[in-house]
Amino acid sequence: MAPQHAKLAAYERELIGLVKAVRFWRPYLWARPFIVRTDHYALKFLLDQRLSTIPQHTWVSKLFGYDFSVEFQPGRSNVVADALSRRDEDAGAVHALSVPSFTLYDDFRKEAESLPEIITAKELIANGKSTAAWSIVDGLVLHNGHVFVPSSSSLWPQLLDTAHGVGHEGAQKTLHRLRASFNPHAARLVRDYIKGCAVCQRNKTGHLHPAGLLQPLEVPSSVWADIAMDFVEGFPRAGGKSLVLTVVDRFSKYAHFIALSHPYTAVSVARAFFDNIVRLHGIPCSIVSDRDPVFTSTF
Repeated sequence: MAPQHAKLAAYERELIGLVKAVRFWRPYLWARPFIVRTDHYALKFLLDQRLSTIPQHTWVSKLFGYDFSVEFQPGRSNVVADALSRRDEDAGAVHALSVPSFTLYDDFRKEAESLPEIITAKELIANGKSTAAWSIVDGLVLHNGHVFVPSSSSLWPQLLDTAHGVGHEGAQKTLHRLRASFNPHAARLVRDYIKGCAVCQRNKTGHLHPAGLLQPLEVPSSVWADIAMDFVEGFPRAGGKSLVLTVVDRFSKYAHFIALSHPYTAVSVARAFFDNIVRLHGIPCSIVSDRDPVFTSTF
């Protein structure tokens, strides 16, 4: 019984390997006929034999829906293993070689002859009047080891398309990729280019929560029941005070102006609010403010 159990275990291992391979390559195999070549002779009868164990039923059921046939390939004839997984197609395109292209630099060298910024930089470098950060290598003006491309160059759209078109990433990653070879003074150009990128506008969605419906404030019905408060800063310091807390009654438009000093906290603002507003008008029913939630809760 031991040899039979060993053969059964080997058969199930081959079956599991076949199922995993088919599921891995499912996008290429589904809805199209394909051939499974194996060096395990028992798998040749996979579609015709009776299934004797529960694991066999489980794994074979995962092959339902695929259009395939099994062929036996002796191991000694399997000289090149990769040849079994290759499709019978024209392999001419596979042999194409990719080589680096430097036409962009050649075009920029021709254009640099008429750019006043490049001409001036070359004259300063030749006369020794520039700093050590500037240099000339292969006819290109470098600044800190990066190719200097002035904003007046007509090649900026091509540079931005190359840097941004790799993955249509954000401004920071595009700028980081651009700074690897060219001068870093291009943040504004990168942001403007990404804002106008048609691919990003069509395919990228906003990650913010959708704005809800407008919730207008209720119309006040009595004086000093609903107030609004805000800070006005930028005043010259007088008596140690440099900002004004403005408290306005939304019903009567009556206002109080309370002078405060920096640094102020929610506790100091609340103390001034009680001394100047609550003392005269009582505690209001609602307060409208543009302060952050931390300030509001502490206040």
